[in-house]
Amino acid sequence: MEVEESITKAAHRDPNSAYQSSSEEWLLLRVGALPRNSLGWFRCGVGFYNKKDFTKAIECFEKSVQLDPLNYNAYQIMARACIAVNRKDDAIAALKQSVMLDNPSDWQLLVELTSMKD
Repeated sequence: MEVEESITKAAHRDPNSAYQSSSEEWLLLRVGALPRNSLGWFRCGVGFYNKKDFTKAIECFEKSVQLDPLNYNAYQIMARACIAVNRKDDAIAALKQSVMLDNPSDWQLLVELTSMKD
């Protein structure tokens, strides 16, 4: 039911509108489909991140880790997107998840962000 409502909303939205739709609405409107697995949501997140649409990227990464809580790559890039939109606490939470999943590359940024918190 939720996807059907999103499709209906997206179908009535002007693709050139300045309205900032959710990542789901954007994908339904522009692509006509939604990812069905964690990797699909992750790759969409990377696409939005590369376009500097960090809010949509974060939504996609959140969906990715809901489907696969062990996807440290999604936490890693989600943290960077959170930093880009000044969501420092969310970035720290994502980095903590990443390092808890044995991703050593995020320790440096985690230390830097948490030391700035004091």
